[in-house]
Amino acid sequence: MKRIKGISEQVRESITQFLEAVEGPESFLNAAIHDMKKRLAEAKELVATAIAEEQRLKRAYQEAVDAAKVWDTKADTAEQEGNQARVSEARQRTQQYMTRADGYKHQIDAQAAVVARLKSALHEFYQQFRDAAEQAEELRQRQKQAETHTELYQVLSDEVANGVSEALERMEQKLKTTEAKAKNLEGKSRQTITRTEMTEDSLNLDQVLAELKDDVLGSGRK
Repeated sequence: MKRIKGISEQVRESITQFLEAVEGPESFLNAAIHDMKKRLAEAKELVATAIAEEQRLKRAYQEAVDAAKVWDTKADTAEQEGNQARVSEARQRTQQYMTRADGYKHQIDAQAAVVARLKSALHEFYQQFRDAAEQAEELRQRQKQAETHTELYQVLSDEVANGVSEALERMEQKLKTTEAKAKNLEGKSRQTITRTEMTEDSLNLDQVLAELKDDVLGSGRK
């Protein structure tokens, strides 16, 4: 019984440590549950041993009762035969077996009480183990969910959004610079075209004046 109580106290301590270390490595959870399984198997063996002892006492009790009945029958037979010495011996043996049976009866009652307490402790132990196993599984699932959420938030984090915004801002600034450069080149190109047109117009005007002069002088000669 003391051994069962010791195991139960150790299990409670393991559960407490387990609940206090929910943020610890998953290997700790696995080790804690594995340890509980081992202790549960050990506790079952102890209870089975106690039950087996109770059954042994019951068999010994029944054997003593049966032996007492046999000797009581022998005493009756010897009394009918008038063999007083045999009667005395048979009665004495009958009493010995009855006394032995009474002793077994007391042991059986005490062992039955022990078995009942052991079964109760084992049931409580099992409930603790099952609750711990369920909590461990729930924590594993929550850990996976938290990891998934963390990864998602990292993907959709402000840093990523800020990075995109910064890239867009740089792209826009580059575009503005390129547009300004293009506008400047366009202005220079227009100035060049205008000067070219003015030069061409000037050449055309000089040619027209020269031709007109030739016409006038030519007419005067005639």
